[in-house]
Amino acid sequence: MTPATFDERARAQTRSLLSDATRIPTRFPLDHRTSAPWRVIAIFAATVLLISAAVVGASIALRGSTVTKPAPASRFGHWKAFQLVPNGGNSPDAISCPDAHHCVAVNYDGDVIVSTDPGGGSAAWTMTLVDPIATLAGESPQIMTGVSCADPRLCVAVDQAGNVVTSTNPGGGAAAWIVSGVDGQASLNGISCPAEQLCVAVGGLSANGYPAGVVLTSTNPAGGPGTWTAVDLNNDTLTAVSCPSPSLCVATDANGDILTSTDPTGGARAWSSVGVDMGSNSPSAISCPSAALCVAVDPEGNVMTSTDPTGGGGAWTLTSISADITRLPNFDSVSCAGATLCVIGTQSDHVYMSTDPTAGSGAWIPVRVIPQGEAAMFGLSCPNNRFCVGVDGSAGVHVYTGPG
Repeated sequence: MTPATFDERARAQTRSLLSDATRIPTRFPLDHRTSAPWRVIAIFAATVLLISAAVVGASIALRGSTVTKPAPASRFGHWKAFQLVPNGGNSPDAISCPDAHHCVAVNYDGDVIVSTDPGGGSAAWTMTLVDPIATLAGESPQIMTGVSCADPRLCVAVDQAGNVVTSTNPGGGAAAWIVSGVDGQASLNGISCPAEQLCVAVGGLSANGYPAGVVLTSTNPAGGPGTWTAVDLNNDTLTAVSCPSPSLCVATDANGDILTSTDPTGGARAWSSVGVDMGSNSPSAISCPSAALCVAVDPEGNVMTSTDPTGGGGAWTLTSISADITRLPNFDSVSCAGATLCVIGTQSDHVYMSTDPTAGSGAWIPVRVIPQGEAAMFGLSCPNNRFCVGVDGSAGVHVYTGPG
């Protein structure tokens, strides 16, 4: 059930106070023996009105305040939210946190947003434009679509112009990030770096007017454009990728297929594709915390899970998760710290959380994280089962701390 808003709680408290007025004579019978009972009633009525006015006043004040209120706690733990940019501009669309003390996000304006204290509020995050060449040339910055940090010493982002943007010192400012043009014909949608010695990016390119999937790999991501190899796959555009280790990568494409490889740098033949019945939907995000668990989501509120991602189509289970009765939960992102915590980001005011992601729809619980309004949770990163960070389309950051 959706948690009550502050206004609803205020109205409920007011009704409760007014209801108490009818019970006071019974609760305190000595009041009837005073010489002026009307005075007692008048004083109590005035008190009720003052309290009611205070409750309503607090509701109005909080509604108009620019300070973001914390979302209600759940059995999972606590989420808190704050704005990176007051006007909602420069909204991050992807994030990677290799641990609870380092997070790097990217946005559509070509910026990286870095923090060594992700829960410390907006002042703890630094935004830096990492593509100054495009800006100086009078061109629009590239739309950055994905980022992955193998550890705090290496982060790699990708954009829709076939560039990879790499840093071995993510908090070092613009000079610490190197933009490398790898494949100018490719539009990259995601990246996964399971180790400093391997990064795998995926996307699509147009071959003779037809879309085709492309995989970019590097065993030396910080080494510049010459260290990257592009492979065209006989699939539709690849939409997301997750590599739990250098010996396993799992990707999704716009046709609803699952692609896997136990040798990601082995060329096109090292990748196999299986169809998974998702109707006409294509997965929007995937998270594989280990070789024994992968969770993919699509825009129609479906979840695909597998404990054996290389086991073919039959190894994947499709589960439909219902939101409220008026709409489907448009799933934009997913991150799993392991088999005991997965979080799905939606285009609403809540996320879905599970401590048993393969147990069916009943194992996914909606948890409200956005106190006011709604926003699409474009990116999520959960480095452990007690900590997650999400970024939304209104320049909001959402930090989860829980019991694990």
